[in-house]
Amino acid sequence: MVRRVLHIGPSETRGGMGSSIRRMCRNPPDGWNANAIPTHADGGIWTILNAWKIGRRRLTRLIQNDTPDLIHIHAATRFSWVRKQACIHITQNMGIPTIVHLHSGDFDRFTKSWLGWPRRSLLKELQRPSVYPVVLTQQWKEWIENLGIDGAYVMPNPYQNGILHTSSEKRDRFQLLMIGRGNRSKGHRIAIDAVNRLNKIGIKVKLDILGPSNEELPTTGRNISVHGWVERKQLEAISSKSGLLLVPSTHEGMPLVVLDALASSLPCLVSKTSAEFIGRGGKVVDSLEPSAWADAIQSIIEDNDEWRRMCQEAPLAVQGLDSESNRIQWGELYDSIMQSDSRLGN
Repeated sequence: MVRRVLHIGPSETRGGMGSSIRRMCRNPPDGWNANAIPTHADGGIWTILNAWKIGRRRLTRLIQNDTPDLIHIHAATRFSWVRKQACIHITQNMGIPTIVHLHSGDFDRFTKSWLGWPRRSLLKELQRPSVYPVVLTQQWKEWIENLGIDGAYVMPNPYQNGILHTSSEKRDRFQLLMIGRGNRSKGHRIAIDAVNRLNKIGIKVKLDILGPSNEELPTTGRNISVHGWVERKQLEAISSKSGLLLVPSTHEGMPLVVLDALASSLPCLVSKTSAEFIGRGGKVVDSLEPSAWADAIQSIIEDNDEWRRMCQEAPLAVQGLDSESNRIQWGELYDSIMQSDSRLGN
């Protein structure tokens, strides 16, 4: 018997969560079919609200007329959580086992905002009998347990299929790279200021920024190129020439750009939010000050032997995080949940 899982989330948007949903729909676990209902859209507030209105209506209609075996809700913080809380209510009213997959690395701060409502909401929604919380790392499992929620599953993100390895001989360690949305939390200004500082003292580094538009980052500097969103082939072409990925984020879940970079032998310079993932394939900057990032970049590009070592060891940091292993792990979790939910009589 083939079961069916329905993914709820930003399945048609740019960014890591949308990429994850599309990958899981294209390649579901053995014995499962998968499809998705988008609840978010790229664009302004009215575009987003309209996508949510349509998505909620589709979800309600579908589970009444063609009930899936399992719901897989993908959630971040703030208004993403508000939308997903409503989805949880819909699925639980129908008694459907529901995974709530927490993608954001900002849930700790989120639970302390809005007069404490997010904390109360998480405690209520994630402890419902047929709700199964999933987090990205052991660190987030410990955090959610300290919040008072037991039984969360850990499911790391994988790197994407078909990653091309590029040796250090073909890379330019003076060529830097950033990939991600134009959100302030991604730290583009930190990277831009750091690069401008280095260029002012005669260290000629270049920075390619993929994701934000020129409207989102109107002022950059010399040797800094803003490309916007690009197709995978162009991304791979730029990435294969780069010598260092910069991730000066204020918060992250388990960033796919870091996993993909490490798998391709591209070293990463990251903030503390991504320190858990890079192994010996990069360095961690403890500060979000541009001067600290400039110093860290300078120390890497001036030590060719150390940089080459990081290129060589980067793929070791993501061993076991390939997409096929992840697909099998999700299948095991889906099957386990169906058995558990059946035993509970839900």
